[in-house]
Amino acid sequence: MTGPLHLTQGDHAAALLREASGVHALAGTVFPIPEDLSHGPLDDGIGRLAYFRACCAGFANWTSPHTDAFTPWLDLLARLDQMPVTEIVIWAGDNASEATFLAMACAWLQARPEILSRASPPPSAYTGQCTPAQLASLHRTRVRLDQPMRQSLAEDFVRLRAENAPIRRWENGRVIGVPIDRYDDLLLHACPTAWTPAARLVGTAMAACDPANLMSDLFFSSRLQALMIAGRIAHDKPRTTLSGYSVRLVSNGVFVA
Repeated sequence: MTGPLHLTQGDHAAALLREASGVHALAGTVFPIPEDLSHGPLDDGIGRLAYFRACCAGFANWTSPHTDAFTPWLDLLARLDQMPVTEIVIWAGDNASEATFLAMACAWLQARPEILSRASPPPSAYTGQCTPAQLASLHRTRVRLDQPMRQSLAEDFVRLRAENAPIRRWENGRVIGVPIDRYDDLLLHACPTAWTPAARLVGTAMAACDPANLMSDLFFSSRLQALMIAGRIAHDKPRTTLSGYSVRLVSNGVFVA
């Protein structure tokens, strides 16, 4: 195998890295972990998948090839045993999801002999927001993680796993846990008293997130379900998919189904 193994979070970032390999001579192979580590439990892979399955209610049909969210990490270890590499490049920016990913990767790879390096997007950016040309350039400035740094990052993941907060945020240079309703006000403040498509409301809330703490449409859809169940937002049709119904802010405590 020629070049390092590029470890990244999600299929979109992986596709960009593969394009960088094909068009911009980025050496190595790409291994994606299909994750969004900004929310959901970290202590149990089966429980983590159950959480995301619940998030899909009212959003889309649940699809996953796995029964345990940690299966891709086990697949990674098996691949490294079968196809050894000298270096693993972990792609992670200073944001909640990718910083957690970096710490999690160091924990899973703690006993591995490979060199671990970190390639970082610009401050508050995500790997998937970079162009393939930018990724090829960023790879050249990657930083090797020495053993004390690897250990420190692995220990930080142990902290995050023990806290097991429902949401993680990047604040003051570190990842912290916050309550599940941390972003509910973004939905409530954006929700009008006139009917508006639920997908539009979710998009507005997503756009209001700060750059280092972007939250997905799946996450906001799940919080929208919670606010509707609580009677704070009304819906006009059955909540089968996010694009299938409209919502409005409840006035005078009256819930309109």
